[in-house]
Amino acid sequence: MFKKKISVMVIILMLVAQYAYGIGFAPQVKAAAIDDERNIITSVSMAVYGPDGITVTNSVYEQDANVTLDYNWSLPKNHNYKQGDTFTFQLPEQFRLFNDFNGPLVSEDGDVGSFEVRQISHEVIMTFNDYIETHDDVQGTLRLNTKFDKQKISGSTIQNILFPVSGGIQTVTVNFKPSVGSTIEKRGIPEGFNANQILWTVDVNKSLEAVGNAIVTDPIPSGLSLNTPVTVSVYHLSIQLDGSVTEGALLDTSKYSAELSGGSLIVRFTEPVIKEAYRIVYSTGIINDHQLTFTNTATFSGDGQEPASSSATVNVERGGSLKKYSTSYDGGKQIISWAIEYNYNEKNIPQGNAVLTDLFDASQELIADSLKVYAVQLDSSGGATLGKILTKDVDYTLVPTSDVHKSGFVLQFAHDVTSPYRMEYKTKAIKRVFEDATITNTVSDSTYSDQATRLIRSSILYKTLSTVDYQNKTLGWKVTLNSDNYPMSHVTVTESFPYGGLKFIPESLVIRNLNGNVLNPNNYDLVYNSPVEPNKGFKVVFNSPISGLYTISYTTEFNKDWIWAKTENFNNKVRLDWMDTTEALRTIEAEGLFIPRPEAKNNGFKGGAYDASTKKITWSIGANYNGKTLEAPALVDILKSGQTLVPGSLKVYIMNIAKNGDPTKGAEVNPNKYTYSINSDNELKVIFTDKINSAFYIEFNTSLEGQIIGSTIENKANLYDGAKVVSKDLTASVKIPFGEDYVLKDGTQNGDKMDWSLQINRGQSTVKDALIKDTPSANQILLQNSFHLYPTAVAVNGDITKSGPELIQGIDYSVVITTDADGKQSFELSFAYQISRAYILEYQSLIVANTGDKVINTVHFTGFNGSEISKETSKEIIVGVSSGSGTGSGGRGTLIIKKLDAEDNLKALGEATFALYRLNGTERVLINSLTTDAEGTATFNKIWLGSYVLVETAAPNGYVLDTSEHPVEIRSSSAIQLVVTNQKAVEPTPTVTPEPTDAPTTTPEPTVTPAPSTTPAPTASPSPEVTAAPTTIPTSSTSGGSVVPTSTSSPVPGVIINDPAVPAGPGNAADLGSATSTDEGTPEQEITEEIPLGEVDIDDEEVPKGTVNNSTSGAPQLPKTGENSPLPLYLSGIGLIAIGFVLNRVFRRRGKTE
Repeated sequence: MFKKKISVMVIILMLVAQYAYGIGFAPQVKAAAIDDERNIITSVSMAVYGPDGITVTNSVYEQDANVTLDYNWSLPKNHNYKQGDTFTFQLPEQFRLFNDFNGPLVSEDGDVGSFEVRQISHEVIMTFNDYIETHDDVQGTLRLNTKFDKQKISGSTIQNILFPVSGGIQTVTVNFKPSVGSTIEKRGIPEGFNANQILWTVDVNKSLEAVGNAIVTDPIPSGLSLNTPVTVSVYHLSIQLDGSVTEGALLDTSKYSAELSGGSLIVRFTEPVIKEAYRIVYSTGIINDHQLTFTNTATFSGDGQEPASSSATVNVERGGSLKKYSTSYDGGKQIISWAIEYNYNEKNIPQGNAVLTDLFDASQELIADSLKVYAVQLDSSGGATLGKILTKDVDYTLVPTSDVHKSGFVLQFAHDVTSPYRMEYKTKAIKRVFEDATITNTVSDSTYSDQATRLIRSSILYKTLSTVDYQNKTLGWKVTLNSDNYPMSHVTVTESFPYGGLKFIPESLVIRNLNGNVLNPNNYDLVYNSPVEPNKGFKVVFNSPISGLYTISYTTEFNKDWIWAKTENFNNKVRLDWMDTTEALRTIEAEGLFIPRPEAKNNGFKGGAYDASTKKITWSIGANYNGKTLEAPALVDILKSGQTLVPGSLKVYIMNIAKNGDPTKGAEVNPNKYTYSINSDNELKVIFTDKINSAFYIEFNTSLEGQIIGSTIENKANLYDGAKVVSKDLTASVKIPFGEDYVLKDGTQNGDKMDWSLQINRGQSTVKDALIKDTPSANQILLQNSFHLYPTAVAVNGDITKSGPELIQGIDYSVVITTDADGKQSFELSFAYQISRAYILEYQSLIVANTGDKVINTVHFTGFNGSEISKETSKEIIVGVSSGSGTGSGGRGTLIIKKLDAEDNLKALGEATFALYRLNGTERVLINSLTTDAEGTATFNKIWLGSYVLVETAAPNGYVLDTSEHPVEIRSSSAIQLVVTNQKAVEPTPTVTPEPTDAPTTTPEPTVTPAPSTTPAPTASPSPEVTAAPTTIPTSSTSGGSVVPTSTSSPVPGVIINDPAVPAGPGNAADLGSATSTDEGTPEQEITEEIPLGEVDIDDEEVPKGTVNNSTSGAPQLPKTGENSPLPLYLSGIGLIAIGFVLNRVFRRRGKTE
């Protein structure tokens, strides 16, 4: 019994082991990374391209130039690397990647593996397949198309880029062009104030080009002179990448020559070719003192250098020979201060010529001892510092002089004048000034003259507005008389209001003397009409003579209704009558003026504010600002632009007015005090039930819901007293943020894709049948599954953000992508309902462009709401693209699909629908969907070069759908023809059902069942033997159909590179040939495209294009990654099971015998 149990356990154990191995629990060997110490990169070569796409042959490159890097790699002999092993290296940070990309490592015998480049980490990962297990001496070239990254390159124009290779570090020294606007720059600096020389500098060859027989030509402009012999210094010049410069050491004089020839400075570099930048420095003397501006142009030329010029203009600042100023005026004393600036240009003036004559109006006299003469020191910018005061009759003499209607003096210096001087003095009016007058003062020497003027005013009488009180409707006035302190008798002051609008308040009048003391009313008489009436003035009569300053202050009421003239301002006039010391009667007048606020002029105001989040306008009307008494007050406001009054929003408030006139909202007025209504013309009318005599506010809201919302809403209100208008038009204009803005397009590059964003209907108009048509430029492919439409939240200021769940395509909206015959795509987005809010559409397109190309999207919005709406906008973005070997190239090709009957190759099949997808890494992008015509043909025109997959989505009527995927490679503009066949669909013959028989009591014989009629299975095309070729691979047919050979499939991002496609892996395999497919009954179709292999010239050297040299393609097979065959274990398990079964039988027989 015990032995029996053992045998059963052995059997169970073996079964468990067998099944466990079968489902994968057995140990496995995983793919490994190739040891970092075994760098398989043997060398790196670099080619740099100019803006025209041509290889740059000199050694100086643009900082953002396109670059091709060829990484030459080689696996060591007798390696143990296996399928799935990887090698990773880092792309130097000086190179910019715009996107992730990948591609195959292609050989003529098949793929060696694949590579992947990661944008963010700059990692390049090479993954090998089992090719490396069956071939020895595997090597090749991986090409990467990138560009220099300006953001990572800084400092010097000479940069070292380090590439780790198997032998250590390969250093590539690169000379970059600095960011300079021009290769030559000219500058000039005057040597101080009143300069006699200009220092010139000329920086040449700042772009660091190689220039042969370099020469600088610099014509000397008029007014300047160059010393002979010519003195020129030349310095080395260090240029940084950002274009900044640092002056270096002097250049040896044997390296250049300088001469003055034909009025031009000529500097020749003696070296045959210069590659550095230099600074030329020299000075010119100024020989024309009267010329203040000098322009100089230098030209740099030579072999390989187009003549380049740079100009510099220098403004020389000089002091004047003679200038006159009036520095101040004291109106109370009628004193004018004057100043003279002499020899500020620092010339040498002989003593005999150092004479100044100063003449002023005869109404003025020089104040004795007021004249002072100062020595002056000028700084480098011309600023003057006053020095010592010269002594009269020692350093100069002063003699009075006169001329017709003029008085003055003559000042004679006692020595030669070689430095600047300043004279200051004062004059005073000889008689009392009754009227405003202009005083003219002129100074002259033997050569120059200058003059200054000063307006003087009468100080006898003037009037000012002192205070304004809008709350109480009062104005304060101030009259000042006798500021010049002359004796006056029989003084009478008469006030009048010539245009009305004012009313005198007698008790407000106050008179003060010079010391500010209030004058006793017994000293004057106040004369006015009693009771006081509007627009009536008054008089003040002094009872005794006066000899000093007095002020008269008083207050008036103001009321716009009292103005009888055609003016909105308030005028106040004063007249002064008196007798002077000669007993002559004198009269003088002055005026004051009050200009009221606009609210007072209009008797109200209006304002509005828009809330985009609710599409409502809050209107605020201030009415009856001046507090007029209205017997039948009413306010009328016409609501324009389709506004509707929001029910219950209208309220009336008391208006409070501050003294300065600022209005504020007070308490709410009882709704019983007014009514309002809207008529058929959308006219809002507010009627008060009682008369009013105060100012008030009316506030209400209107809505723009359901309307086409414009950019501006204008409104006008008027205040009435019965039928009489008692206000001006109270107008307001409200700006609607993004009104009439239906589409705003924006986009950013995201790797190899464009992220597009479209803000729709930002103004929130109500639109029926809204339709958006978006047309991308031809270098984009729309990603069908990337469309997302979002509702938005709108802020008060109109800014929109995504909010709420995404709208559902097919329910809320639809997107239809179309591709025209030229391969250009567009899409239309239509809403399933009327829209009245803003939306944000986001979608992506695949970039199929060169670096530096423009991608453009143009969007057109149409809709309807009473009238047609049509708006268009566009967005343009310059993109960058990174790519590698086998990842595509520029240009477009054509794919022709031919659909045939699998049995009858002469029978074309129409109504077959195919979808063409572009391969972009691991994703597929639908390019277009076409249906074959009656001749069985469908043509995909102008498709970008790259890798594609063709899928049949609908079979011809009566045929079986071809479910296989057909890879296609478009490598050139040559047309590729692809033949796809279909099997006919055959109706199965019904199976004959046998008659039932009675169940036998004995062991039944097997019932004979008639053989059913069979349906012939589709004939499978034999798998052709294929000789490896780089252009095509055979594709086996399925039960649905077969296909003639297609182009090699490889995942490829939608990018374009500057060079022809370069294989990224092995080549030179033995027995090269072209791939063919020999499906029975299907005629062979020759692919019209040929993709050349070979090498590309880069930087004047032969560069391998990813080929592999394997000298022994039949080398011993390397062990595979993973375990050996499990067959021995299977056999062992079966054997153990058999032994267990035999033992079990033996034990059972023994048990029966016992």
